Amino acid sequence: MPGRRFWRRRFVACQYRRVRAALLTLPLLLLLAACGGERLSLPSGRGAVLDRATQPGPAPVIVVLHGAALSGAITRDMLDLSEMARGEGFAVVYPDSAGTFWNDGALRARMSGLLSAGDDIGFLDALLDLLVAEGIADAAHIHLAGISNGGMMAMRYACERAERLASVAMFKATLPLAPPCHPGRPLPVLLAAGTDDPIVGWDGSIGYGPLFATERRHTVPETFAFWQRANGCTGVAPSVELPRQGEPDAPHVLLHEATGCAPGATTLLYEMRGAGHRLPGQGESWLMRVFGRTTMDVEASALMLAFARNPDRVPQPKAAIRHARAR
Repeated sequence: MPGRRFWRRRFVACQYRRVRAALLTLPLLLLLAACGGERLSLPSGRGAVLDRATQPGPAPVIVVLHGAALSGAITRDMLDLSEMARGEGFAVVYPDSAGTFWNDGALRARMSGLLSAGDDIGFLDALLDLLVAEGIADAAHIHLAGISNGGMMAMRYACERAERLASVAMFKATLPLAPPCHPGRPLPVLLAAGTDDPIVGWDGSIGYGPLFATERRHTVPETFAFWQRANGCTGVAPSVELPRQGEPDAPHVLLHEATGCAPGATTLLYEMRGAGHRLPGQGESWLMRVFGRTTMDVEASALMLAFARNPDRVPQPKAAIRHARAR
Protein backbone atom coordinates (compact mmCIF):
# COMPACT_ATOMS: atom_id res chain seq x y z
CA MET A 1 0.00 0.00 0.00
CA PRO A 2 1.31 3.49 -0.81
CA GLY A 3 2.48 5.31 2.31
CA ARG A 4 1.80 8.81 3.57
CA ARG A 5 4.85 10.19 1.77
CA PHE A 6 3.50 8.90 -1.57
CA TRP A 7 0.14 10.62 -1.12
CA ARG A 8 1.82 13.81 0.10
CA ARG A 9 3.88 13.86 -3.09
CA ARG A 10 0.74 13.30 -5.16
CA PHE A 11 -0.98 16.22 -3.41
CA VAL A 12 2.02 18.50 -3.93
CA ALA A 13 2.17 17.53 -7.62
CA CYS A 14 -1.53 18.35 -8.01
CA GLN A 15 -1.08 21.78 -6.39
CA TYR A 16 1.92 22.43 -8.63
CA ARG A 17 -0.22 21.86 -11.71
CA ARG A 18 -2.71 24.41 -10.39
CA VAL A 19 -0.05 27.01 -9.74
CA ARG A 20 1.47 26.44 -13.19
CA ALA A 21 -1.85 27.14 -14.85
CA ALA A 22 -2.75 30.08 -12.60
CA LEU A 23 0.36 32.26 -12.25
CA LEU A 24 0.31 33.86 -15.68
CA THR A 25 3.28 36.13 -15.18
CA LEU A 26 5.90 33.52 -14.29
CA PRO A 27 8.48 33.17 -17.09
CA LEU A 28 8.85 29.53 -16.12
CA LEU A 29 5.49 28.85 -17.71
CA LEU A 30 6.99 29.50 -21.11
CA LEU A 31 9.38 26.59 -20.62
CA LEU A 32 6.80 24.03 -19.56
CA ALA A 33 5.10 21.77 -22.07
CA ALA A 34 2.12 19.48 -21.82
CA CYS A 35 2.32 15.81 -22.54
CA GLY A 36 0.72 14.45 -25.67
CA GLY A 37 -0.37 16.01 -28.91
CA GLU A 38 1.44 16.31 -32.22
CA ARG A 39 3.79 19.23 -32.75
CA LEU A 40 3.23 21.27 -35.91
CA SER A 41 6.04 23.45 -37.26
CA LEU A 42 5.11 26.40 -39.42
CA PRO A 43 7.23 28.38 -41.90
CA SER A 44 7.13 31.38 -39.54
CA GLY A 45 9.15 29.41 -37.01
CA ARG A 46 6.24 29.18 -34.63
CA GLY A 47 4.54 25.96 -33.72
CA ALA A 48 1.25 24.52 -32.56
CA VAL A 49 0.06 21.41 -30.75
CA LEU A 50 -2.41 19.32 -32.75
CA ASP A 51 -4.79 16.60 -31.61
CA ARG A 52 -6.18 15.01 -34.75
CA ALA A 53 -9.70 13.71 -35.09
CA THR A 54 -10.05 9.96 -34.71
CA GLN A 55 -11.64 9.50 -38.12
CA PRO A 56 -9.60 9.88 -41.35
CA GLY A 57 -10.06 12.86 -43.64
CA PRO A 58 -10.85 16.53 -43.04
CA ALA A 59 -12.66 17.14 -39.76
CA PRO A 60 -14.22 20.07 -37.96
CA VAL A 61 -11.51 21.80 -35.96
CA ILE A 62 -11.34 24.07 -32.92
CA VAL A 63 -8.36 26.43 -32.83
CA VAL A 64 -7.67 27.63 -29.26
CA LEU A 65 -5.59 30.77 -28.65
CA HIS A 66 -3.80 30.85 -25.30
CA GLY A 67 -3.67 33.68 -22.78
CA ALA A 68 -0.76 36.06 -22.19
CA ALA A 69 2.55 34.50 -21.11
CA LEU A 70 1.28 30.98 -21.77
CA SER A 71 1.65 28.64 -24.75
CA GLY A 72 -0.43 26.26 -26.81
CA ALA A 73 0.97 23.26 -24.93
CA ILE A 74 0.19 24.71 -21.50
CA THR A 75 -3.31 25.63 -22.58
CA ARG A 76 -3.89 22.11 -23.84
CA ASP A 77 -2.87 20.88 -20.40
CA MET A 78 -5.22 23.34 -18.67
CA LEU A 79 -8.26 22.18 -20.63
CA ASP A 80 -10.06 18.88 -21.09
CA LEU A 81 -11.01 19.87 -24.62
CA SER A 82 -8.88 17.43 -26.64
CA GLU A 83 -10.16 14.42 -24.74
CA MET A 84 -13.76 15.55 -25.13
CA ALA A 85 -13.41 16.59 -28.79
CA ARG A 86 -11.97 13.22 -29.77
CA GLY A 87 -15.28 11.58 -28.97
CA GLU A 88 -17.14 14.09 -31.14
CA GLY A 89 -14.98 13.78 -34.27
CA PHE A 90 -13.21 17.15 -33.83
CA ALA A 91 -9.56 18.03 -34.22
CA VAL A 92 -8.13 20.63 -31.83
CA VAL A 93 -5.15 22.93 -32.45
CA TYR A 94 -3.31 25.07 -29.90
CA PRO A 95 -0.95 27.54 -31.65
CA ASP A 96 1.76 29.66 -30.01
CA SER A 97 2.07 33.42 -30.12
CA ALA A 98 5.42 34.87 -31.15
CA GLY A 99 5.84 36.92 -27.98
CA THR A 100 4.32 37.30 -24.54
CA PHE A 101 1.08 38.59 -26.06
CA TRP A 102 -0.93 37.99 -29.18
CA ASN A 103 -0.98 41.18 -31.23
CA ASP A 104 -4.64 42.06 -31.60
CA GLY A 105 -3.67 45.55 -32.74
CA ALA A 106 -4.80 47.33 -29.58
CA LEU A 107 -1.70 47.18 -27.35
CA ARG A 108 1.00 47.83 -29.95
CA ALA A 109 1.52 51.50 -29.04
CA ARG A 110 1.73 50.88 -25.28
CA MET A 111 3.58 47.55 -25.05
CA SER A 112 5.41 47.07 -28.34
CA GLY A 113 8.37 45.38 -26.67
CA LEU A 114 6.20 42.55 -25.37
CA LEU A 115 3.97 42.07 -28.36
CA SER A 116 4.36 39.71 -31.26
CA ALA A 117 6.61 41.39 -33.81
CA GLY A 118 4.88 39.58 -36.63
CA ASP A 119 1.48 39.67 -38.22
CA ASP A 120 -0.74 37.42 -36.14
CA ILE A 121 -3.60 37.70 -38.62
CA GLY A 122 -1.22 36.41 -41.29
CA PHE A 123 0.05 33.70 -38.96
CA LEU A 124 -3.47 32.41 -38.33
CA ASP A 125 -4.21 32.59 -42.06
CA ALA A 126 -1.17 30.41 -42.73
CA LEU A 127 -2.12 27.99 -39.96
CA LEU A 128 -5.62 27.50 -41.32
CA ASP A 129 -4.27 27.13 -44.86
CA LEU A 130 -1.93 24.39 -43.65
CA LEU A 131 -4.65 22.54 -41.73
CA VAL A 132 -6.88 22.51 -44.81
CA ALA A 133 -4.09 21.64 -47.26
CA GLU A 134 -2.95 18.71 -45.09
CA GLY A 135 -6.48 17.31 -44.93
CA ILE A 136 -6.72 17.90 -41.18
CA ALA A 137 -9.44 20.57 -41.17
CA ASP A 138 -12.70 20.92 -43.04
CA ALA A 139 -12.54 24.49 -44.33
CA ALA A 140 -16.27 24.95 -43.78
CA HIS A 141 -16.07 23.98 -40.11
CA ILE A 142 -13.23 25.96 -38.52
CA HIS A 143 -14.10 27.23 -35.05
CA LEU A 144 -11.94 29.74 -33.18
CA ALA A 145 -11.76 30.07 -29.40
CA GLY A 146 -9.58 32.30 -27.26
CA ILE A 147 -8.83 32.94 -23.61
CA SER A 148 -8.01 36.40 -22.21
CA ASN A 149 -5.42 37.95 -24.58
CA GLY A 150 -6.08 34.96 -26.85
CA GLY A 151 -9.77 35.86 -26.75
CA MET A 152 -8.88 39.37 -27.83
CA MET A 153 -6.90 37.93 -30.75
CA ALA A 154 -9.81 35.65 -31.63
CA MET A 155 -12.04 38.72 -31.68
CA ARG A 156 -9.63 40.57 -33.99
CA TYR A 157 -9.51 37.58 -36.35
CA ALA A 158 -13.31 37.43 -36.37
CA CYS A 159 -13.38 41.14 -37.19
CA GLU A 160 -11.10 40.65 -40.21
CA ARG A 161 -11.71 37.05 -41.32
CA ALA A 162 -15.30 36.21 -40.42
CA GLU A 163 -15.71 34.42 -43.75
CA ARG A 164 -13.13 31.81 -42.70
CA LEU A 165 -14.84 30.90 -39.43
CA ALA A 166 -17.85 28.80 -38.52
CA SER A 167 -17.98 30.29 -35.00
CA VAL A 168 -15.92 32.19 -32.44
CA ALA A 169 -15.94 31.79 -28.65
CA MET A 170 -14.16 34.33 -26.44
CA PHE A 171 -13.50 33.96 -22.72
CA LYS A 172 -12.42 36.91 -20.56
CA ALA A 173 -12.05 39.26 -23.55
CA THR A 174 -13.56 42.53 -24.73
CA LEU A 175 -13.58 44.60 -27.92
CA PRO A 176 -10.85 47.27 -28.23
CA LEU A 177 -11.68 50.93 -28.73
CA ALA A 178 -9.36 50.80 -31.77
CA PRO A 179 -8.75 49.54 -34.40
CA PRO A 180 -12.36 49.33 -35.59
CA CYS A 181 -14.07 46.01 -36.20
CA HIS A 182 -15.87 45.31 -39.48
CA PRO A 183 -16.80 41.62 -39.76
CA GLY A 184 -17.44 40.53 -43.33
CA ARG A 185 -20.57 38.55 -42.47
CA PRO A 186 -22.75 37.51 -39.52
CA LEU A 187 -21.00 34.94 -37.35
CA PRO A 188 -22.02 32.79 -34.35
CA VAL A 189 -20.45 34.46 -31.31
CA LEU A 190 -20.12 33.34 -27.70
CA LEU A 191 -18.77 35.61 -24.97
CA ALA A 192 -18.08 34.52 -21.38
CA ALA A 193 -16.84 36.99 -18.76
CA GLY A 194 -16.74 37.46 -15.00
CA THR A 195 -18.23 40.55 -13.41
CA ASP A 196 -15.42 40.67 -10.80
CA ASP A 197 -12.50 40.04 -13.16
CA PRO A 198 -9.46 42.01 -11.86
CA ILE A 199 -7.48 41.59 -15.11
CA VAL A 200 -9.99 42.10 -17.93
CA GLY A 201 -12.57 44.19 -16.15
CA TRP A 202 -16.29 44.03 -16.83
CA ASP A 203 -16.00 47.82 -17.17
CA GLY A 204 -13.37 47.57 -19.94
CA SER A 205 -10.30 48.23 -17.81
CA ILE A 206 -7.21 46.08 -18.42
CA GLY A 207 -4.57 45.69 -15.70
CA TYR A 208 -4.93 44.49 -12.14
CA GLY A 209 -7.90 46.02 -10.38
CA PRO A 210 -7.13 49.40 -8.78
CA LEU A 211 -3.36 48.79 -8.69
CA PHE A 212 -2.51 49.56 -12.32
CA ALA A 213 -4.09 49.78 -15.75
CA THR A 214 -2.53 49.24 -19.16
CA GLU A 215 -5.45 49.83 -21.48
CA ARG A 216 -9.09 50.83 -21.71
CA ARG A 217 -11.40 48.75 -23.92
CA HIS A 218 -15.12 48.52 -24.47
CA THR A 219 -17.07 47.11 -21.54
CA VAL A 220 -18.42 43.58 -21.69
CA PRO A 221 -22.02 44.80 -22.27
CA GLU A 222 -20.77 47.11 -25.03
CA THR A 223 -18.89 44.21 -26.64
CA PHE A 224 -22.04 42.08 -26.55
CA ALA A 225 -24.04 44.98 -28.03
CA PHE A 226 -21.51 45.36 -30.85
CA TRP A 227 -21.87 41.73 -31.88
CA GLN A 228 -25.64 42.04 -31.74
CA ARG A 229 -25.43 44.88 -34.27
CA ALA A 230 -22.88 43.02 -36.40
CA ASN A 231 -25.17 39.98 -36.51
CA GLY A 232 -28.31 41.98 -37.28
CA CYS A 233 -29.99 41.10 -33.99
CA THR A 234 -33.09 43.05 -32.97
CA GLY A 235 -33.32 42.36 -29.24
CA VAL A 236 -32.27 40.27 -26.24
CA ALA A 237 -34.33 37.57 -24.59
CA PRO A 238 -34.89 37.72 -20.82
CA SER A 239 -31.76 36.48 -19.07
CA VAL A 240 -31.77 32.91 -17.81
CA GLU A 241 -29.95 31.78 -14.68
CA LEU A 242 -28.25 28.45 -15.31
CA PRO A 243 -28.77 25.59 -12.85
CA ARG A 244 -26.45 25.92 -9.87
CA GLN A 245 -23.67 23.32 -9.68
CA GLY A 246 -21.33 24.70 -7.01
CA GLU A 247 -21.63 26.00 -3.47
CA PRO A 248 -24.62 28.25 -2.68
CA ASP A 249 -22.40 31.34 -2.39
CA ALA A 250 -20.30 30.55 -5.49
CA PRO A 251 -20.44 32.77 -8.58
CA HIS A 252 -23.41 31.95 -10.78
CA VAL A 253 -24.14 32.34 -14.49
CA LEU A 254 -26.73 34.38 -16.33
CA LEU A 255 -27.19 33.57 -20.01
CA HIS A 256 -28.08 36.46 -22.31
CA GLU A 257 -29.26 35.45 -25.79
CA ALA A 258 -29.72 37.98 -28.59
CA THR A 259 -32.86 37.57 -30.67
CA GLY A 260 -33.85 38.31 -34.26
CA CYS A 261 -30.27 37.73 -35.47
CA ALA A 262 -29.25 36.79 -39.00
CA PRO A 263 -29.91 33.12 -39.78
CA GLY A 264 -27.48 30.91 -37.88
CA ALA A 265 -25.75 33.86 -36.15
CA THR A 266 -26.29 32.80 -32.54
CA THR A 267 -25.09 35.62 -30.26
CA LEU A 268 -24.58 34.77 -26.59
CA LEU A 269 -23.14 36.27 -23.42
CA TYR A 270 -22.45 34.12 -20.36
CA GLU A 271 -22.34 36.61 -17.49
CA MET A 272 -20.49 34.93 -14.63
CA ARG A 273 -21.66 36.96 -11.66
CA GLY A 274 -19.01 37.27 -8.98
CA ALA A 275 -16.40 35.41 -11.04
CA GLY A 276 -12.88 36.69 -11.65
CA HIS A 277 -10.19 36.04 -14.26
CA ARG A 278 -10.75 32.31 -14.20
CA LEU A 279 -12.00 29.77 -16.68
CA PRO A 280 -15.36 28.41 -15.60
CA GLY A 281 -15.27 24.90 -14.19
CA GLN A 282 -11.63 25.01 -13.02
CA GLY A 283 -12.44 24.33 -9.40
CA GLU A 284 -11.59 26.52 -6.43
CA SER A 285 -8.19 26.78 -4.80
CA TRP A 286 -6.68 29.38 -2.51
CA LEU A 287 -3.64 29.43 -4.81
CA MET A 288 -5.80 30.86 -7.61
CA ARG A 289 -7.78 33.38 -5.57
CA VAL A 290 -5.41 36.14 -6.72
CA PHE A 291 -7.39 35.99 -9.98
CA GLY A 292 -10.76 35.86 -8.26
CA ARG A 293 -13.35 33.13 -7.94
CA THR A 294 -14.77 30.80 -10.57
CA THR A 295 -18.11 29.17 -11.28
CA MET A 296 -18.98 25.53 -11.70
CA ASP A 297 -22.28 26.25 -13.49
CA VAL A 298 -20.55 25.89 -16.87
CA GLU A 299 -17.20 24.41 -17.89
CA ALA A 300 -14.97 26.05 -20.47
CA SER A 301 -14.01 22.98 -22.50
CA ALA A 302 -17.54 21.61 -22.57
CA LEU A 303 -18.92 25.01 -23.57
CA MET A 304 -16.36 25.43 -26.39
CA LEU A 305 -17.20 22.02 -27.78
CA ALA A 306 -20.98 22.33 -27.42
CA PHE A 307 -20.95 25.68 -29.25
CA ALA A 308 -18.69 24.38 -32.04
CA ARG A 309 -20.85 21.28 -32.46
CA ASN A 310 -24.04 23.31 -32.93
CA PRO A 311 -23.15 27.00 -33.40
CA ASP A 312 -26.68 27.81 -34.56
CA ARG A 313 -28.13 26.77 -31.20
CA VAL A 314 -27.77 27.77 -27.57
CA PRO A 315 -25.75 25.04 -25.77
CA GLN A 316 -27.96 23.12 -23.38
CA PRO A 317 -26.88 23.40 -19.71
CA LYS A 318 -25.97 19.71 -19.42
CA ALA A 319 -23.83 19.90 -22.58
CA ALA A 320 -21.86 22.82 -21.10
CA ILE A 321 -20.97 21.07 -17.85
CA ARG A 322 -18.30 18.56 -17.09
CA HIS A 323 -16.84 18.08 -13.64
CA ALA A 324 -13.47 19.79 -13.34
CA ARG A 325 -10.53 17.43 -13.04
CA ALA A 326 -8.10 17.78 -10.16
CA ARG A 327 -5.21 20.13 -10.95
